[in-house]
Amino acid sequence: MISRSPARTPSPGTSPGTSPATSPATSPATNPGSGSRRVLWVSLGILLTAGATPLGSISEHGLDAFDFSEEGGDQKRLSRRLEEISGLAMTAEGRVLAHNDERAVVYELDPLSGDILKAFSAGVGGIPGDFEGIATVGHRLFLLTSSGDLVETTEGEDGDAREYRVHRLGLSGLCEFEGLAFDPGHQSLLLPCKTTKKDRFKDHLVVLEVTLDPIRPYPIPRIFIPFEDLQRFDLKDRFHPSAIEVHPETGRAFLLSARQETILEVTTEGVLLAGRELRRKTHPQPEGITFLRNGSLLLADEGQGKRGRITLYEAKSGEEGSLP
Repeated sequence: MISRSPARTPSPGTSPGTSPATSPATSPATNPGSGSRRVLWVSLGILLTAGATPLGSISEHGLDAFDFSEEGGDQKRLSRRLEEISGLAMTAEGRVLAHNDERAVVYELDPLSGDILKAFSAGVGGIPGDFEGIATVGHRLFLLTSSGDLVETTEGEDGDAREYRVHRLGLSGLCEFEGLAFDPGHQSLLLPCKTTKKDRFKDHLVVLEVTLDPIRPYPIPRIFIPFEDLQRFDLKDRFHPSAIEVHPETGRAFLLSARQETILEVTTEGVLLAGRELRRKTHPQPEGITFLRNGSLLLADEGQGKRGRITLYEAKSGEEGSLP
């Protein structure tokens, strides 16, 4: 079922209006704790400790292509409308989309200048919610709430109020979520757990998976990495994700943590490859990540009472923007 919005459209230059009354559709969810699945938790642990590639055995990493020093990136301030920028995504055509965290309003950005090129919404004025991630899958666009609900819509023209559908995944008892990415290799969405709520997830970086067509959560984490493994890269032994993106060429996942000011590179099978600390002065609250078509890395930071910002990192000379 698709909730249809009235014809009135919002202007990107005005504050979002009130939320329309809707009757969102719900999507069936599996029970992450169902009995026949529990044995898979044991298998998962065996895979991670015995069958995975040893940490530190891979010498070349995608993070090596970028200079995260103070002078390494080109940073631009954003419009006041994006003070609380909370996610980035790349369309199939190579355009950058972003969103705030309180309403389902999506902005197209010029990644070089930070200018807003257009704004459209899911529902009139953007339905309210705690939106923490954005991803595109062909013509489809998904926004994720912190409780694990997916709002599905499509891209619109400037000022459009789009039809939308809400998929209730039933995952709020497992995690508080932050970040969303499309994994084309598995045709699924990846949902990082910012804060876990189950003992079996304790002291681990956890990323859950949601399949497409039908949209359904899978009960076993795709990525499940002990925090202690971060110490191999001289990082803090905690990581609370704030954003995730899958590189379109390598299929590797890149995760940000605003709280730990760290970026990680991980295979989507759960092998930790590399990690780097980010400078607080440059990235006070990194909340969005995506890659441009030329291989450049784009990060977004919330404004913390000031204007939000984006930072463009081009690949180092000789790398040509490609990752190993």
